[in-house]
Amino acid sequence: MRKSTDQSSKNISIYPVRRLKATLILIMVWGGVSLLHLLPETLWLMVGLTVILTIQTVRMLIAKPVNLLIENYTYLPPVSILIPAKNESAVLPDLIDSLLQLNYPKNSLDIWVIDDGSTDETPQVLKKLQTQFPSLQVHQRESKGGKSGALNAVFPFTHGDIILVCDADAKLPGNFLLQTVPLFQQKDIGAVQVRKAISNADTNFLTRCQQMEMNCDSFLQTHRIAIGGMSELRGNGMLVSRELLEKCQGWNEDTVTDDLDLCFQLYLAGAEIEFVTVPVIQEQGVTTWRKLWLQRRRWAEGGYQRYLDYFPQLLALGWAKEVDLLLFFLLQFLLPIGLIPDLLWTIFYSHHPVLFPWQTLLSIILTVAFTAGLYKFQNLRGLSLVWATIQGSLYMVHWIPVMIVTTLKMCVQRERSPWVKTEHRGLTN
Repeated sequence: MRKSTDQSSKNISIYPVRRLKATLILIMVWGGVSLLHLLPETLWLMVGLTVILTIQTVRMLIAKPVNLLIENYTYLPPVSILIPAKNESAVLPDLIDSLLQLNYPKNSLDIWVIDDGSTDETPQVLKKLQTQFPSLQVHQRESKGGKSGALNAVFPFTHGDIILVCDADAKLPGNFLLQTVPLFQQKDIGAVQVRKAISNADTNFLTRCQQMEMNCDSFLQTHRIAIGGMSELRGNGMLVSRELLEKCQGWNEDTVTDDLDLCFQLYLAGAEIEFVTVPVIQEQGVTTWRKLWLQRRRWAEGGYQRYLDYFPQLLALGWAKEVDLLLFFLLQFLLPIGLIPDLLWTIFYSHHPVLFPWQTLLSIILTVAFTAGLYKFQNLRGLSLVWATIQGSLYMVHWIPVMIVTTLKMCVQRERSPWVKTEHRGLTN
C-alpha cells in the first residue's frame, strides 16, 4: 500500500521528470510540424502514419463487440464498496439507501464512506445514517491526496475480494453486483467498468451533451476491446480485484485521476479491463461551463501525465494495445498542441495544413461514435439522431482548448494541480 510519506518523498523527483518529458514532447511536436512545412519531401512520414491510424480506426469502428456471459451466478465473493465523500451531505442518504438494497448477500457486503475532511453537514449526516444502518462504516480523515488518498486510507481496513468504487452522487440498480461481480471468473479480468449515465441530463444543454458523450465513450470502449485494444476505468462504478490492487500498491496519490492511472497499472500487471453496457450507474453532470472546464482540465491532466509516467513501460503491452494507445494519444493530446504551429504556418506562409488528415480522422471517429452511441443507448432515430449528433460534435470542440492548455501547463508545472472537487446537489425525484 502506498503511504502518504512515500508520496511526499516521490514529489521531489516526479514533477521535474514530468516537466522535462512534457517539454520534450512539445518541442518534438512543434519541430515535427514545422519540418513537415519546411521540407515537403518529409510528408511521406505523415502519410505513412496516417495510413496506420486509418487502418486502426476502420478496424475499431467496424468491430463487433462480444458480450461476456456470466458462467456461474453462485460466485458471490465478499465485496467492499468505497465511497470517497467530501461535502456530500446532499447526496449520501440516497446512495447509502440504494447500496443497502442491493440484491447481494448482506454478510458479503462491506460498505465504507470516507469522510475526506468535509466542512458541511456530511459528518452529521453520516452519524444519522449509521444509527439507521449499523452496518455502514465511516472513516474520517483530514483531506489530503485527493480521491486516491481517501481510497488508500480505508483500503487496509476492507476485506472484500472485489473493490467497488462509487462517487457519492451515484445511483445503482438493485442487480448491479449480480451483473458484474461474476465476470471476475473470466480469465485475466482484473477490473470491470460499467456504462455511466447522467441522472440530471434534462437540466440544460451541457448535461444533455454529457449524456451523449457518455454514450459515445461506451461505443468506443466496447469497440476498442473488440480489437484487442485498451479499455479505461471511469472512477464511478469501477470494480477492481483486491489481489491486483495490492499488487499495484493501491491508488497513485501523485495523480489527479486515480482511475486513468490505475488503468495503466493494471494492464502493466498483465490484467484485462472489461467494459459492460449493462448495468448502468448514474451520476450528476456539471451544469455550467466553468465547472465543465475545471472538471475536464483535471481529466485531461491526469490522462496526459500517465503517458509521461508509464512510458516506455507501455511498449511491453503488445502491438494491439500499443497501436490503440498510439491512435488515441496522437489524436487526443498531440493533435491539439500540433494545431498551434500548423495554424501559424498556414496563416503566415499560406501553406496547406499538414495535420488536416488527422483532424479528419478524429472527426470521423467522433461522428460515428456519437451516432452509434445515440442510436444504441438513447434509441434516437431519424432527424432526432442527426440533430443530436450535430450538437454533440459541436460540444466536443471544448476538448481542444482543454487539451492545449493542459499540455502547455505540464511543461511548466512544478507540482500536482490542486484537487478540484465536482459539486453535487440533491435531485428531486
